[in-house]
Amino acid sequence: MRDNVALRTPAGPPRGLATFALALAAAVIVGLLVAQLLIQPSAGDMRALALYIVLSGAATLLGGAAGVRAADRAGAITLRTKVALGGLIGALVGLLNVFIVSQLMFVSTSHDLRLLISLIAVSATISLGFSTWVARTITRRLREVTDGVRVLSLGRYETRLHPVGRDEVARLAEDVNVLAGRLQEAEDARAALERDRRDFTIAISHDLRTPLASMRAMAEALDDEVVTTEDEVRRYHRAMRRESERLGAMIDDLFQLSQLDAGSVQLNRRPLALDEIAAEVVDAMQAQAASRGIRLTLEAHGPVPLASLDGALIERAVRNLVSNALAYTPSEGSVAVLVEAAPGGVALHVRDTGQGIASEDVPRVWDRFFRAERSRTRTAEGSDGAGLGLAIVRGIAEAHSGSTAVESTPGVGSTFSLSLPVA
Repeated sequence: MRDNVALRTPAGPPRGLATFALALAAAVIVGLLVAQLLIQPSAGDMRALALYIVLSGAATLLGGAAGVRAADRAGAITLRTKVALGGLIGALVGLLNVFIVSQLMFVSTSHDLRLLISLIAVSATISLGFSTWVARTITRRLREVTDGVRVLSLGRYETRLHPVGRDEVARLAEDVNVLAGRLQEAEDARAALERDRRDFTIAISHDLRTPLASMRAMAEALDDEVVTTEDEVRRYHRAMRRESERLGAMIDDLFQLSQLDAGSVQLNRRPLALDEIAAEVVDAMQAQAASRGIRLTLEAHGPVPLASLDGALIERAVRNLVSNALAYTPSEGSVAVLVEAAPGGVALHVRDTGQGIASEDVPRVWDRFFRAERSRTRTAEGSDGAGLGLAIVRGIAEAHSGSTAVESTPGVGSTFSLSLPVA
C-alpha cells in the first residue's frame, strides 16, 4: 500500500496532441518499414504512402477524439462502449486503408481485394468482441471500487476491497483500502476520546464536588454555631483553607492541561541545569515526604549538560512526578530522584517503592483523563487530586520536544522517566 499519494489531473489538450503526434509518427514508421520489407515499393510510392498515412491517420485520430469528447460532454457513452468503439474504429480504419491503398498501387485483382476485405471484417468482429470483453472486466472492477466507496460513505469502515493484478484499478482499490483503514483509525480514536471525555467528566465532577461539599458543610457548621470553641473554629478554618487550596490546585491543573492541549503555552527558554531544578524540588518536598515517613533522595550521575528549558514548567513537571511517587508509596518506603546525561539530552527518573502498576494500565498512565486507581492505591491522605498530574508532565515534555516513559513491577515499585533534548 502507498502512503504518499500524488493527485493527478486529467490530461489537457497539449498532452493529448502530443500523444496523437507520437501515434501518428509511429504509424508512418511502422507502415513504411512493413511496406519496404514486404513489397519494396519505389521511392515515389513510398512518398505517396507516407503522405496518405499522415493524412488518413490524422483525420482518423482527430475525428475519433472529437467524437469521444462530444459523447463525454453529452454523457451518452460508457467506458465499456468507449473501449469497444476504439477497437471498432481501429478495425474500420484498417479496412478503409486497405481499400484505398489497393486502388492506388498494391492490389492488382478484385479477388485479392475482396479476400483482404473479408479477412479484415473477421478481424474487426473479433477485435470488437475482445474489446467489449476487456471493457466489461474493467468496468466490473471499477464498479466494485465504487460500491466499496459507497459502503464507506455509510460509515462501514471495516469494508475492504480485494485488488486483482497491479494495474491502475488495482492501485485504486489499494488506496481505497488505505482510506478505509485510516477512517477506521479515526473513528476508533474519536470513540476512545469520547469515552475518555465521559470518564473524565464523571471523575472531575466527583473530585470537584468533594472539597466543595466539605467546605459547605464546615461553613454551615460555623454559621449555625455547631462549633463554638476557639480551637474547633480554628480547626474548621484550617480545614476550609486546605480544601480551598485543593480545589484551586485542581482548577489550575485543568487550566494548564487545556493550554498544553491547545498548544498555546509560550515557553520561556534559557539554559538550565536539570539537576539543579530537581534539587530545588526535592528540598521543597522533604517535609512532605518526612510527614509521611518516606525517604526522599536525589542523585546526579556524572556531569549533566545544560538544556534549553522553561524553568517554571520543568519544575512543575518534576514536582508532579515526585508528588505522584509520594502519593503511591507507603510509609517506610523510599522515593529516589535520579538525574543523568542521556544521548542527545538529559533524563530524570523518579523511582518509588510503591505497589506498582498493573501491566494493562502501564501504556495508558500518561493519557489524559485516565485514572488507574483500580491498580494503584493512594497511600497519602488528601492526595486524591484530579488525576491530571502525569498528563501535564507528558504535555510539558512534548512542548520541549521531549518524551516520557514508565516501567513498573507490581508489588515492587515504578520508575517514571522524563527525557529532554539539550538543543
